[in-house]
Formats: sequence, structure tokens, C-alpha cells
Amino acid sequence: MKHRQIGLFGALAALLAVFLVEQLLQPAYWIKSILKAAAFLGVILAYAAVSRRGFLETIRLRRLTRAKPLLWCMGLFFLGAVLLFVLFRSQLDLAGIRESLTQKEQLTRQNCLFVFAYIILCNAFLEEAFFRGFLFGLFQNKRIGALVSAVLFSVYHIGIFITWFNPLLFLLCVVGLAAVGLFLQWVSEQYRTIAASWLIHACANVAINAVGALLIFEVLP
Repeated sequence: MKHRQIGLFGALAALLAVFLVEQLLQPAYWIKSILKAAAFLGVILAYAAVSRRGFLETIRLRRLTRAKPLLWCMGLFFLGAVLLFVLFRSQLDLAGIRESLTQKEQLTRQNCLFVFAYIILCNAFLEEAFFRGFLFGLFQNKRIGALVSAVLFSVYHIGIFITWFNPLLFLLCVVGLAAVGLFLQWVSEQYRTIAASWLIHACANVAINAVGALLIFEVLP
């Protein structure tokens, strides 16, 4: 139990550190990503060492079986992200989002595709390892673990999109992300590995980052 409490304290400290970096220091995306990876992986590795568990066991990464049914879910998440953009496009401050990506995140036409590839593959895995694997595994009561993980997953993203939406859309986004977190946790539990939720998460990021690329290349007005 003591190990779990230490792990939870470490997880909250890592999330707070990432949030403060995002809001106060506002470094370039690559620097921010390195700091985030160091915070998340550092806490996971420290907990694995203290609890004497392997890294893969701590993040609940196992071989994926029955991958075929995931294809439908991956496709639905991709299409769902695209549909949400189409439905709410008129409510979005696209100019503000473009400015945030180019000024705050320092993305350009030259580096954005590399950044988006990192987000789709590496960042999605890092978040699944941290939230659906490590953080969820700290709780003996799995329902509480799933809820805490989903809520913190949603809150963690606030620092990224806090200026992108009007208050109503912002609230809907926070609630929606928590619901997505719960669903990804359920998928992870069904397949007994975060590899399943990682693939779905990555597909959603493909759609989101495609919109980001269209904004940076000024295809979208």
C-alpha cells in the first residue's frame, strides 16, 4: 500500500510539473516533450524499482492478441474526430489555434510533420503508459482507478487547449476527454494490454493532427 501511495504522489507531481512547464515556461514543443517524457518515464521507472516490478509490467504492456476487432474501433475513432471537427468548426477559433501552434508551440511547415508523427506514435504511447497503465495500476479498486485516471487524463489536456474554445465547448471537451479516457481504459482491460488503447489513441491523433497540418499549411482559412 505504501508503494502505491508513493506512486500516486509521484504521478500527481509529474502532472503538476508538466502543467507548470506548459503554462509558465512555454518552451518549444520538442523541449516540452523531452521534459514531459522525463517526468512521466522517471516516475514510472522509480515506481517499478521501488515496487520491484518490471517496467513492462508496471505500464501493463503485453503482447496484443485478437487485433482484428480493434480495426473497427480505430476507424470509428478516426471518423469520430473528423466528424466532431466538421460539426463544431464554426465554433472554433481556427486563427487562434493556428497562432498557438505556430507561435506558442513553434511549429512550422518544415517541422510540423515530424512533430505530428511523434504525437501519433510516441506521445500517444507515453500517455497510455502513464494513464492507462501506471496510474490505473496504482489502485486496487479498478473502478476508482479508471475514474481517477480518466479525470486526470482530461485535466492534463486543459493546459494544451485552454485558449482554443469558448467556455461551453471547453466544458464539453473536458467531459468528452474524461469519457474517452474511461473508454480507452475499458479497451485496455478487455485486451489486458495498453497496446490496444494505444492504437485507438494514435488513430484519433491522426485525425486531430491532420487538421493541425491543414491549419499550418493554411489549407483551412
